[in-house]
Amino acid sequence: MTDLPLIGHWDPIAQLYLLAFMLSVLFGAVARKTEFCPLGGIADILYNGNSGRLRMYFFAIGVAMLGALFLEAASLVNLDGTRPPYRMSQFRWPGYVIGGMLFGIGMTLCRGCGMKNMINLGAGNLKALVAILGMGLAAVLLLYVEGVFEAVFLSWAMPLTPDLAGSGMAHQDLGTVVSVLTGASVDSMRIMAGLLIAGALIVYAFRSAQFRGRFDNILGGLLIGLMITGAFYISGGALGELAQEASDFMDQPQNGMGVQSYTFIRPMGDLLYVMANPLWYLVTFGLVMFLGVGAGSVLLSLLTGRFRLQWFASPLEGVRFFTGGMLVGIGGILGMGCTLGQGLAGTSTLAMGSFLNVASLIAGAVIGIKLQKHFMDDHEVPA
Repeated sequence: MTDLPLIGHWDPIAQLYLLAFMLSVLFGAVARKTEFCPLGGIADILYNGNSGRLRMYFFAIGVAMLGALFLEAASLVNLDGTRPPYRMSQFRWPGYVIGGMLFGIGMTLCRGCGMKNMINLGAGNLKALVAILGMGLAAVLLLYVEGVFEAVFLSWAMPLTPDLAGSGMAHQDLGTVVSVLTGASVDSMRIMAGLLIAGALIVYAFRSAQFRGRFDNILGGLLIGLMITGAFYISGGALGELAQEASDFMDQPQNGMGVQSYTFIRPMGDLLYVMANPLWYLVTFGLVMFLGVGAGSVLLSLLTGRFRLQWFASPLEGVRFFTGGMLVGIGGILGMGCTLGQGLAGTSTLAMGSFLNVASLIAGAVIGIKLQKHFMDDHEVPA
């Protein structure tokens, strides 16, 4: 067994998971402290005209994009084969659009995406547990019940899905597309496109006094963007390669290995599946990060005295949260990600499907908010 200076003779997979958990504890604490919430940012604009928190989200995307560019330019990580495959040549637009819309509407019903509900649960909001259960059940149904995903989605979506490989594009990221159209190298086009988009997003964020006037907006966007990059490096760098090698030589390879960053819908399904089948090899990198985010929220909430138990005011509210969670879970699987998975990790790879999914997600959230007269009754607005 190869020794690493971090923890001596520990198994590389255990070391990988420990680092992922520690990074995610920080992620959860930062998200809790700064009120990082894409849905909250959209609602703030619609009701208060304050764009600060949504610009924090776009700032985080810009930072994550710069981080991904650095990882690839320095040959530290190859993002062509991520989990999920953001840059795959199949441009599965029905999933990106329909999944994003369902996800956006669903998260308005349960007052947050997977990340936000895990943050809320860590702060004592037990309503989030019902939403997470709905998300997890939807993921289990689509991912673990044989034939369901194929029958419900792939059977009609795949005939509508163009394969860009037929046009000479091995991947769907903007760098590859521009490279094929212009004849320039893929690497240089990825750097150029990434710098332009990331620069535009960062400038957009800092142009607003509402963004600059709240330090937590800058802090949250910067740290969360960097942690998206950090997760890619942990899973796809030297330690990730050692862990992958160790998994390949196991009698029962570890589930969910590969280059990846934060995404929470599939890990919720993994959580329910592991609870029903408590075996080590079923524990995934994504599941460890998901639990770490919750732990970080618990830790900060207790340290700051903000831990408060909450429950539903009525059975109807419980039904709304569970229904919203199911829609989020279905949308997240169809669209291959969530506000973090596609919104931050996916866009940082410059995948066109990720940008389409984020636009659809935001559109769904706007529709969902406008359809609910009492949305602001329990919408948290930072001081």
